Amino acid sequence: MADLADIIRNIPIFSGLAREDVAKILGKLEEKNFAAGATVFSQGEKGDSFYIIQSGAVQVVLNTAGGRSEVIAVLGPQDCFGEMALLSGDPRSATIVAVKDATVWRLSREDWDELIEKHPTWLLHFCATLSRRLTHAEKQYSQGRDTFNTLAEEFYGSRPSEEQEFLRHLSLLTTVDPKNVNVLLQTEKAEGFLNNLVKSQLPLIRALDGKGYELHGFFRDFLVEKLVAVEGKETRRQLHTRLAEIYHSLNIWDHATHHFIEAQDWAGATRILSDHKEELLNGSASFLKSALERISQDYFFSDLRLVHIKAQTLAHLGDFAGAVRTYKEVLARKAAGTESVVRYQNMADILVEKKDYVQALNCLRSALTLMEQETATLAGDVTELYWDRGKPAKAWQLSKAISGEASLWSRLLSLCSRFCRIDSPGRWIGGALGLSVWGYLWFWQPDIGLGPDALKLVALLSATLIFWIFWVFPEHGTALFFALALILTGLGSGETVLGGYASTTWFMSLGVLALGAAITGSGLFYRLSLQLVRFFPLTYHWQTLALGFMGVVIAALIPQKSARATIISPMILNLSESLGYKDHSKATTGLFAATFLGLGQLNFLYLTGSTATLLAWGLLPADVRAQFTWGYWFIATLPPTLVVIATVLLGVNLLYRPESQSRVSYRMVQNQIQILGPLSREEWITLVVLCFTVAGWLTFSYHKIHAAWISLIGLTVLINTGVLGWGMFKKGIDWEFLIYLGATLSIPSLLTKAKIDEWLSGFFSPFVLPFVDQPAIAFIIIALIGYALKLVFTSRLVVITLVVALSSLSSDMGISPWVMTVIILMGAEVWFFRFQVDWHTMAYATTDGKAFTYPLMCRINPVYALAYILGLIAGIPYWRYLGLMG
Repeated sequence: MADLADIIRNIPIFSGLAREDVAKILGKLEEKNFAAGATVFSQGEKGDSFYIIQSGAVQVVLNTAGGRSEVIAVLGPQDCFGEMALLSGDPRSATIVAVKDATVWRLSREDWDELIEKHPTWLLHFCATLSRRLTHAEKQYSQGRDTFNTLAEEFYGSRPSEEQEFLRHLSLLTTVDPKNVNVLLQTEKAEGFLNNLVKSQLPLIRALDGKGYELHGFFRDFLVEKLVAVEGKETRRQLHTRLAEIYHSLNIWDHATHHFIEAQDWAGATRILSDHKEELLNGSASFLKSALERISQDYFFSDLRLVHIKAQTLAHLGDFAGAVRTYKEVLARKAAGTESVVRYQNMADILVEKKDYVQALNCLRSALTLMEQETATLAGDVTELYWDRGKPAKAWQLSKAISGEASLWSRLLSLCSRFCRIDSPGRWIGGALGLSVWGYLWFWQPDIGLGPDALKLVALLSATLIFWIFWVFPEHGTALFFALALILTGLGSGETVLGGYASTTWFMSLGVLALGAAITGSGLFYRLSLQLVRFFPLTYHWQTLALGFMGVVIAALIPQKSARATIISPMILNLSESLGYKDHSKATTGLFAATFLGLGQLNFLYLTGSTATLLAWGLLPADVRAQFTWGYWFIATLPPTLVVIATVLLGVNLLYRPESQSRVSYRMVQNQIQILGPLSREEWITLVVLCFTVAGWLTFSYHKIHAAWISLIGLTVLINTGVLGWGMFKKGIDWEFLIYLGATLSIPSLLTKAKIDEWLSGFFSPFVLPFVDQPAIAFIIIALIGYALKLVFTSRLVVITLVVALSSLSSDMGISPWVMTVIILMGAEVWFFRFQVDWHTMAYATTDGKAFTYPLMCRINPVYALAYILGLIAGIPYWRYLGLMG
């Protein structure tokens, strides 16, 4: 170690220390070995240590703003690097890479700080030495730059004004390609001006290995100063924007991103980084990391796309700890989330301790996405995501879900739907159309076979329907508008119109939504899902069955489809990775297709299966609602549902055969169950309330307590035990739906009173009544009507429109109104294009688009359409047996 002591004393910053002081430093040194090509540290990383080379050699690499790397020095034995880390801890100014096998001694900043605490006088010596070195370096730098600026001024001043302008604009290019310099700088003389600069033989520009040229850094700075002085900062920004757009048109994504960032056009840079992430990641990950660090921090943390891209980039570069820090930093900046969010964070912490960074990052990604979406998602709708366009992350999640490869017809329908839902012109058109139809029917009063009051009611209903279709206002806001219009115009009394808010249907829905929020927020939902998956063997076919079964069970507990899909989707993605399936593969898509069977496609199986089902139940006549309790509803729908399940699971296994054999591993499931630990107090209380509620619903015939009051008892317990706190009570319950429900429950009675229901049924009776003696054909026709309306309407609108219009045909067909309602519910479930299902969008966004591709997922849609029809046909003899059909 004597040689090492001499080496340390010869290092300028330690040169004045006594031998005993040097000995103390020796005691803190740690020997490290780096193979040739290994990176000691990277530019931009936090400085945390100082190094002395014992043997071998390293090179100092500087990454420029344009994403290129330049070797600026090679260091050998007895050289040192990283000394500024001991004083400031600033990010590394360069990357150090071993040229050949190297052994170094490392002194960490923590150890140095410990020495400084004991020997504070060292710090004065250290600072004085650094100050002298910096002064000397600055003097040399200043002298060299002054000389260089003289050369630059002479050359620049000798050029005509047009060429001077070219040079000023040239300074904005990180590299100069003679092939496209004319296009970039928009002058035909650019190539000639460039040749003048190259032929000058001055050290103002240098060749880049046959790939164009690069201005000397001093010359670029000189020209940029001229640009700002002559043309102004705003012109400089505009030039960067123009260059970004030109590079974008040339598909040169890294340069386009660089210029958008220089122009401080964060949205433009984000668009390119998001759309071409994979190309940049595979081609220039270091540039991608550098670009993300140059974006405004406020903007960066406001757009989840950038956060996810940075975490993925760091993981791609092997910096998993940095990726974890990225997610944790943005989570710390946001308000505290629900228990589900906290649980994901806790799981990530434990997985990091186990060095399972991939699963930890999945958990953190899920926590962040869930926190961002929980207000809209747990409320069961995504209306807020369409309206709140000021939040780029949310807007992106929806737009990403409706972009990509698709048929022309799908793109056209998607565009129309988005125009109606998002764009202000679309809402204005919808508003104008609704008011025009209302005015025509209200004031003109055409002869369509209705009395004056009935015609006015149709006028209001038509305007409301158009407002709903075009999303002129939120659904619940439009429903309130409709209710108030009825009251203020005297078409209905307040007690009748708003009577839905005092109905058992409304209170039943409130209790069910509250129970669903508690199951979701307490973690019971996630735990149950893991246990169900664990129960089946970890092979593809068994897991599709397990996931389908899991979805069916979960659908009974939580009526919000978006909440179910958002929470379960990350778990399914983790399961797919645990089985060894790739993102976007057939196998991964198949697992999601099987899960979605229960999560969103079988809502008619349970009375509490979805908000649309609760709405349909509320629109039924009172005697039918009394007959169809929760248990009887399930019994009546079970056989046709089993046909649907069997058909869809068969389709999943045929359409999505895995490209590779699964890598059987229970590690993911076991890790997460272990992390969850025993049931918490909140989970126990929620489980007891759940069992009590379901048992109360099933035993109605014994105690005669209405299901609504059973639900309210459960709600009371959840509130008073603190399981359903005020925050979850506000966020977890779909208040928009409850407002919508209360304002629309009066529609059937009002239409019946005005005989509008008979008038509406007249439009559909020619298609249905000729097949009264052939119920299978009649059922198929009604289902197809639902399929067609679903292309334009939401599920709720399909249900409310067809239940009102077709219920009166039930008696003519000799079937219970409940059978008609189930047919309508099944018809409202099918989807053919991605814009038709908001809960699908949530699942896609929650997994950062890794779960499935829509071209693959859409293959199952015809199977669903066929399965529903087969289920309806299979239900005919069973419903006759139950006395629901003549």
